[in-house]
Amino acid sequence: MDTVEELNGTYFYHGHTNVSAGELFNLIFLENFADSFGLDVASAAMVLIGQPYIPVSGKLAARQNTPGTSIASIVSRKILRDARFPFGWRPLAPVGKLRSLKMVPSNKVATFVGRYIPYVGYAMALVAVQQVMSKTRTQYNLIARPQDRIQWTYF
Repeated sequence: MDTVEELNGTYFYHGHTNVSAGELFNLIFLENFADSFGLDVASAAMVLIGQPYIPVSGKLAARQNTPGTSIASIVSRKILRDARFPFGWRPLAPVGKLRSLKMVPSNKVATFVGRYIPYVGYAMALVAVQQVMSKTRTQYNLIARPQDRIQWTYF
C-alpha cells in the first residue's frame, strides 16, 4: 500500500488503517502542526518572557496595573538604556491586566518594546495556527473523496 489510499470506504494514511474522514483530517492537522513547531516555540517564548513574573518593590499603582515586571522589560531596558523616541513622539503601549488594559504613552523605546513583546508572540501564534489550518485543508481536500471534502471554511 502507498502512504495514502482509500480502502473499503475508509482511508489508509501513513501506516494508520481504517481511518475515517474525521480521523484523516486530525492526522493531517497533527502532521502539519508538528512540521511548523519552530515558529510556535518562538511565539510561546515571546509570550512567556513578556509576562510580569518578577516582583518589583515600590511600583506605583501595582494593584491596578501589573504587580511585577517581565524579562522582556528588564532586557530591553538594559539593551536600549535611555533611548528615547525623537521629536517628543510618545506612542501608546499596553499596560495592565487583560481585564483592565490601558494604552499609555511612553517616550522611552525600551518601555515601548518591552510592553509589546507578548503581543507580537500572540500574533505569531495566530499566524502559525492559521497557516497550519490552511495547509491542512488543502492537503485533506487532495486526499479525501469528493463527498468528504471541506467545501468552504474560514481558514
